[in-house]
Amino acid sequence: MEQLDQSAQRDGSKEVVAVIEAVIGRAGYGWGVRELAEELNASRSTVNRILSRLVEERLVTRDASGAYIVGPRLKVLSAALQESHPLFAEGTKILARLSRASGATALMAVESGNPEQCFVLASVEPDAPVRYTLPAGTNLPTHAGALGMAILTRRGTAGLPEELKKYTEASIDSRTRIENALQSYATTGAVVSIGQHIPDAAGIGVPFTVNDRLFGSLSLSRPRNEFKESDIEAGVELLREAARELESLLTDRPSNRRPGEVLPEAESSALIQRIAAIITAFCSEPLAELTLQDLSSLWGTRSVATRRLAESARDVGLITRLDNKTWTSGPTLLRWSSSLGSGHDLPRLVDEDLRGLSAQTGETTTLALYDAETEVVHIGRTIAGARNVRYVLEEGEEIPLTAGAAGKAILAHLPRHVSATIGKEAGVQGQELAFIRAQGWAATDSERVPDAHGIAAPFFVNGTIRGSVTVTVPNHRVAGTPPTELPSAVVSTAQSLTRLLTVKNSGLPARESNSKEQESTDHGVAFAAAQ
Repeated sequence: MEQLDQSAQRDGSKEVVAVIEAVIGRAGYGWGVRELAEELNASRSTVNRILSRLVEERLVTRDASGAYIVGPRLKVLSAALQESHPLFAEGTKILARLSRASGATALMAVESGNPEQCFVLASVEPDAPVRYTLPAGTNLPTHAGALGMAILTRRGTAGLPEELKKYTEASIDSRTRIENALQSYATTGAVVSIGQHIPDAAGIGVPFTVNDRLFGSLSLSRPRNEFKESDIEAGVELLREAARELESLLTDRPSNRRPGEVLPEAESSALIQRIAAIITAFCSEPLAELTLQDLSSLWGTRSVATRRLAESARDVGLITRLDNKTWTSGPTLLRWSSSLGSGHDLPRLVDEDLRGLSAQTGETTTLALYDAETEVVHIGRTIAGARNVRYVLEEGEEIPLTAGAAGKAILAHLPRHVSATIGKEAGVQGQELAFIRAQGWAATDSERVPDAHGIAAPFFVNGTIRGSVTVTVPNHRVAGTPPTELPSAVVSTAQSLTRLLTVKNSGLPARESNSKEQESTDHGVAFAAAQ
């Protein structure tokens, strides 16, 4: 790998992306600074500085041993991208249909920005004892195998070296031979590969267009001994139909951005915060097309600096410049998300925050999660306090909205017609809920747990109430606690959770709003909350 300290990038984007790539690519265990610096052929000071700033943005975190691993914010953004992008949201369903209809492994790949590589964005395997397996996030050569070659039929061979790596005896090892092969594939509009990348595998691939600067492919692949030429025609037709459906989803999906809408500015002019801002913007709405003026608003830069930053972000694949001179999400974001996956357990994502609050207060800290569809609240996580006398609430336990600080902090921020109905049935006064909304936290005394004082603050995901954070304190200790110490700590933690989990720029709901937007039951990012 090129030395990071000698990068040609104007502003250091390449260095930052290389560090994130390394952290994502090492699933299961982390990096030490020295080890990562050696891996990237960079100075320890450069890597240490980048890691420290990525930790501040929560894109990277440290495990119990002090090693650097993927941070919760990257997982949140990955989940948001997979929820919003048609290639993930609908593409996996299309692959499942292809696999069922063919009995083969159905795969989707997208070019990576490196002419010689593409990557597996998603795959669905058949229910068979022997199957072709390529996990999401796997890098593949574009010149060997059905997925890569199908992309070349649409993208061409620009950027490929004349001599190419030979993976098997059947691999094509020169650009000239690739160009000849592409001419033959042009007549059928599909690629058939037998043993070109993996000796014992065979596949059929067709291309599709993500946008006018980015291409992908679909394939049906199976063990070579199960491949039959008589199945090619039917397989090609299945793939073509699926590719047309994908392209329709990509071109017909409306943008949620209003014309002239101003993007929120990055929190500072630091490069990593600007990178975080562009990642967040496109994970929230991956098909958005931003102008240079939009990017200037996002980064807080003037036109010349904006263009320089945009070109650097394009060079590392974070964004793509379209033919209409706008900018959209790039292949690097898709590849990161395919590697990280979705369905991240929400309590695990916020565990660091909860442990910090428990350590700060010495008291039991509880995460309560609200399900708008069932109007049920349950305990998602409990961190026991360090004191000799403490309260421990069982994870998975259902708790009421109308008794105890954890439930009331949520109830106060539900749509007004919902909170009024639930509160009236239980005798909870509207004035009490209004007071909770006004001060930002709820406090109760022995309402659920005898001789226990609860202090809870709500947290939101994309402007919608998602739960609360609570500290439970024995009554005999409350008197000796400064009146603002515990509420401030709880509110600060709840706000930290909101910042961590929010991707869309909807802001918190207005405290006294009756708007339909306030009454939405949209959950935002879909997390697998612990039951």
